[in-house]
Amino acid sequence: MQKQTFKKLFLIIALSFSVAAVTNLSQAQPTFAKEKITKVSSSKKQLVDVIFRPKSQPKLTQFVYDSVNPNRSQYQKFVSPKQFASQYGQPTKNINRVRNYLKKHHLSSVLYSGNLVLAVKGTTRNVEKAFNVKLENVTEGGTTYQKATKTPKLPKSSSKSVLAIMGLSNYSTVSSNRQTIHPASLQTRAAGDVSQSEMTKRYSPAKFANRYGVSQLYSNGSTGRSKTIGIISFANYHPSDAYRFWNGMGIDVKANRLSTYRTNGYKGSWDGYDETTIDVEQAGAIAPDSNIRTYIGKSDITGMVNSIAAAVGQNVADSLSLSWGQSESQVAYEIKQGVTPKQYNQIMNLLFQQAAAQGMSVFSASGDNGAYDGISNGSTALGVDTPANSPYLTAVGGTTLPRTYTVNNKTVKIDKERAWGSEFLYPNYKNQKFFGFENWAQTFFAGGGGGFSKFNGLPKYQAGISGVGTYDATRLWSFKDGKVKLLKKPVNVSGKHSGRNVPDLSANADPNTGYVVFVTPKKDASATGEWEISGGTSVVAPQMAAASVLMASNGAGRLGFWNPQIYRFARQSQSPFTPLDSRTNNTNLYYTGQPGKLYNQASGLGTVDFSKLDKLFNPTN
Repeated sequence: MQKQTFKKLFLIIALSFSVAAVTNLSQAQPTFAKEKITKVSSSKKQLVDVIFRPKSQPKLTQFVYDSVNPNRSQYQKFVSPKQFASQYGQPTKNINRVRNYLKKHHLSSVLYSGNLVLAVKGTTRNVEKAFNVKLENVTEGGTTYQKATKTPKLPKSSSKSVLAIMGLSNYSTVSSNRQTIHPASLQTRAAGDVSQSEMTKRYSPAKFANRYGVSQLYSNGSTGRSKTIGIISFANYHPSDAYRFWNGMGIDVKANRLSTYRTNGYKGSWDGYDETTIDVEQAGAIAPDSNIRTYIGKSDITGMVNSIAAAVGQNVADSLSLSWGQSESQVAYEIKQGVTPKQYNQIMNLLFQQAAAQGMSVFSASGDNGAYDGISNGSTALGVDTPANSPYLTAVGGTTLPRTYTVNNKTVKIDKERAWGSEFLYPNYKNQKFFGFENWAQTFFAGGGGGFSKFNGLPKYQAGISGVGTYDATRLWSFKDGKVKLLKKPVNVSGKHSGRNVPDLSANADPNTGYVVFVTPKKDASATGEWEISGGTSVVAPQMAAASVLMASNGAGRLGFWNPQIYRFARQSQSPFTPLDSRTNNTNLYYTGQPGKLYNQASGLGTVDFSKLDKLFNPTN
């Protein structure tokens, strides 16, 4: 797996690892033992977020559910950002009190529509005075980050309306959930040779459309016209790559469909440019007449919050796709070290609740390390990704499609769609050398993210769904004394677990059965672009967001928050979902299917037939 990390949060270990064991696993996660501390320049420009409490959390939560419940009078009566601010955001008079205080300290501020997030800009000197903190630069292990020496504070007259203050620390990972396989690599791992022409034909987005019933939406005239897909990302991209891709796929699109919003005026980075490119290409291919608006912010949690707040506040996008995230274990570690606010999970949920109240459908990639989402950062615990862990968005997992492989000189046939996991390829890695922990982990722990959230409780739409809260699993690995071992004989286990179950649904994400993409390296748009085969749950998230606007364009308007609706649909005799419930040959490297259950942690409710789902979302058509 080629997981791209903007801030290296683990040390690259210059050793070769075998399938048998990895020593000194703890080196993969950093310690915060201070090696060098320097004062932050007093004139450095700072960006700090003041997050406000909602007016009434219970009323907001109730409205989110009622807006997608056909038995409630508020059904599909979504609000505008201005209405949200009036009904659920912090009162303007309280926000102005904070803004006036900050202005006295020569700090400017911008309020995102909705009255939840205030972005504050100014110099270090003025930020330190206003928030009663000292900022310092910490350098360790080749990484330098900024950190506040104590918890920021505002005057008592303002603090009651404030949920959290964030941005004083910039130590954070925001990584893409994506895998890419170049054709040559693919040929060594899958049966058959693949030419470029065959690659663009066999791995086109039409495979998603044909397999999951999207093609029938096209037949009904649904192309996403007048709808907009929002893409949250953290890197620049070449719009010309997207047009080249759509042209190569034979997809006729309008010339002015792309726009970019640079959050807080961020000029952008080229680290992760391929992720942004892929998101735009896949979304635009599935919904060919839609508009696509990218929100590009700085690759840390403040950039994440600001980009989401901007997208939700503008309310332009009918659906929103997020292909980036962190493991819950990493977030918990950063909270413990005081570099991420303890309210971060609550902040994200609030923003997704605002999106839901406005009728926006949000989709997030569940991660590409199977049930071990934090493995790249050295955490061996079972875990899930954030923001996919939020109960107020649709978490998208991964599957792999039928295919024949040559594994250690033997033929292995995957004869039906199953949860994405790489365990059947392990014999190919037996004698392979790995240079660095990241390379080893991303190879052996490639699979669709899924499991149980430690941050969020069980949402009521999942309660009572068979399979939710219980699990079947096959333990393949042991983790002990800093060593990782592949068990000679896997151990079957079953049990119960609390927390929000992830993902909600799944589609093809394995790069071995993935999708073709076109990218031009880095900044140079005149360089020769490359056709690649890509996978990962981050490819599926924009595809789902695109399918959502197809169905929205076929109906009365926005579909709103999917989850309460799709779990209700899953209970019906004509369910649009196919559960992947097999106990064998169906794992995300730990969780498997539970025979006869509607929900399975390796793949959620399973795969989707969008033609059936469309009829349930739009019953009068």
